[in-house]
Amino acid sequence: MSISQKKTKGRGAVRGLAIGSSAVLLATVGFGGSPASAGTGTVAYSCKIFSTTFDYNAKVTMKGPAKPKVGKTVTITADLSALPGVSPVAVDSWRTTGKFTASGAQKGSINASGPKKKGPVKAKAKIPLGKITGKVKLKKAGKVTLTLGTLKITAVAFGSSVTMPCTPKKNKPLPKLLNLTVKR
Repeated sequence: MSISQKKTKGRGAVRGLAIGSSAVLLATVGFGGSPASAGTGTVAYSCKIFSTTFDYNAKVTMKGPAKPKVGKTVTITADLSALPGVSPVAVDSWRTTGKFTASGAQKGSINASGPKKKGPVKAKAKIPLGKITGKVKLKKAGKVTLTLGTLKITAVAFGSSVTMPCTPKKNKPLPKLLNLTVKR
């Protein structure tokens, strides 16, 4: 290999590194926007279907705005892992609603909901819950911590609706899933 071939290969590697770095930056920031704040954790739930209680250890990724400001209404999103396969019959459709809990500079409960999803999901198969979103108006500057509170999954099978309430277990601490620094 000649010296000029070695120089060309080295430049190609540097170009490849620069292009790869740019792709990672764009994937992180998005096209033309600022990165969102995000946090991941597991929330331990006790859920109920009919008279049966079951555990749901929800893996959750919660996202919010990168630069929240007082007076703005912002969207908070939680992406939930699949619900365990507990339904004794196939599920035709379902919808997830819940509450986000805010603490710190701003306290309160935020209603959240996801779109109606269609199956069918086979009996005893996991139900993919996906994303739920809620909106909150930011009223005070400072640190605001958000976590996921109660959930309610409403499933439809054979034309009948069944509600599965899920409550965070009291003996497990709730993870602080999202930390926002609200500025004036």
